[in-house]
Amino acid sequence: MGLTKIDTKGRIVIPKDIRERMGIKPGEEFLITEIDGDTIIIKRFDVKKMLEKMIKNAKRLDLDELPKETEKEGNRVAKELYGL
Repeated sequence: MGLTKIDTKGRIVIPKDIRERMGIKPGEEFLITEIDGDTIIIKRFDVKKMLEKMIKNAKRLDLDELPKETEKEGNRVAKELYGL
């Protein structure tokens, strides 16, 4: 864990020890997700891995089940994140 500040351009610096430990290099992309009013998650974003995973999942996708599965997953996420 480290303490950092946001600058006037909205940038946040990831502390050096964390960058080194995680092997983070300049130019890498990250996905930022707001969890609630004071919590965000920063996750490494690898387009190639994401596309490979999407293709793998699409191959076993049953289009007739998609609406039901989408609702089921939405309910699971809402319950997990917001206790709904």
